[in-house]
Amino acid sequence: MQKRVLVIDAIATHRIRFAALLETARYAVRTVSVSENIGSLRDCDLVVLGLPSHEPGRVISSVLAQLTGTKAPVLCLDAKCTPLRRLLVLRAGARDVLPSKTPDELLLARVRGLIREGEAEREAERRRVTAASFGFSEAAASFGSRARLVCIGELDALPGQLSAVTPHEAVHFPAGRILEEDALSMVPDAFLLHAGHGPDDLSTILPELRDQTHLAPVPIMVVYPEDRPELATHALALGASDIVADTAGLEEIELRIARMLARKASNDAMRRSDEQSYRLAATDPLTGLYNRRYAETYMSGLTERSNGRPIEFSLVLIDLDHFKAVNDVHGHAAGDSVLREVAVRLQDNLRACDLIARYGGEEFMVILPETSPEMAIGLAERLRHAVSNRSVKTSEDAEIVVTASIGVAMGRIDAGMAEQRTGTDDVPCMFDDSPFQSVFEAADAALYLAKTGGRNRVEVSAA
Repeated sequence: MQKRVLVIDAIATHRIRFAALLETARYAVRTVSVSENIGSLRDCDLVVLGLPSHEPGRVISSVLAQLTGTKAPVLCLDAKCTPLRRLLVLRAGARDVLPSKTPDELLLARVRGLIREGEAEREAERRRVTAASFGFSEAAASFGSRARLVCIGELDALPGQLSAVTPHEAVHFPAGRILEEDALSMVPDAFLLHAGHGPDDLSTILPELRDQTHLAPVPIMVVYPEDRPELATHALALGASDIVADTAGLEEIELRIARMLARKASNDAMRRSDEQSYRLAATDPLTGLYNRRYAETYMSGLTERSNGRPIEFSLVLIDLDHFKAVNDVHGHAAGDSVLREVAVRLQDNLRACDLIARYGGEEFMVILPETSPEMAIGLAERLRHAVSNRSVKTSEDAEIVVTASIGVAMGRIDAGMAEQRTGTDDVPCMFDDSPFQSVFEAADAALYLAKTGGRNRVEVSAA
């Protein structure tokens, strides 16, 4: 889908030039004069605003007031673009300010970056609203506390200056040292990288920082010589989060750092929300164990993890005896307490490589990879004893005796089975025609024998 850019400028020739450049880059462009009513043009991904010679702050404030409700970032183009005017416009709410005569390559690179930022912010807001509707909202993250900044290259004076005017801790590393293994023992909150006298430092350092998994979320601001805009373009192409000319004053750098850290906080919150969503999708909310869906996907994925060699595994099904009577006599709250306690006891008696899931109301499944029949039977007996060896005490001080019936079956993944599966979605359930269907049916049959044979016992499939 084409990204939509709104170009606002009092001078018609400027609007035509910017529109032609953006349309060549396949953006959908609308142009208006500063004096026109732009309140109806809020549906855009980016606003490019040409600033007048006088009162640039008032103009951008007026534009932002008319665009109330939109999340589109504003990129200003200023014919004068002095450090003081740049600071004034940034404070007024612009996302960035570039000289009107900025080379086309740099202008388009900044447009792309700001549109991506705007999309990320809107997505974060959508997820925040969705999470709040499910009761999972969290307080907005803030970098009001002390953050750790790492200045790289010819920025040796900057840490002291930043430490004097911000609450953050800033340290300096020479460009040649930053990639040493001990240089970043603590992951910083942001990097400030000087572009130096050419693209070499950028091409060496910036991709390396971006490629390291633990540093990937850390924003990087590149300080470039104002007379070398091609370095700024190169930095953005390599993944820089922000760019700033070396003529910028300390206040502008401080403001850009604050906004960069705020965006990082928002991205971190979105990432935590994703992780929480994954946990909710994969776990049982009562016991905290994996749920049935996750267990089935895990079972189907065992073939992929076999790496072409045969693997023996065991499947254990555990069903609590007479659990309906617990709910009928003591209430569902007591029943929930029993399930939570049993889950803890089962988990405490398993290896780190074993997987346990709550498979039904009072039924649990344990998958034991690379386990012999003798080991599986011994572990099943241990689990049975862990459930029944002492009563469960509820919050109402009731003592509830719990026992479990267990069925065990063994299976084997042959080398050729890995070819039967290529992803997690092509075998949605292990009850489908998969290598594990017969193993599950055998364990279920053994569980039935344990139930009919007197309960509180382990039965092993003869298959």
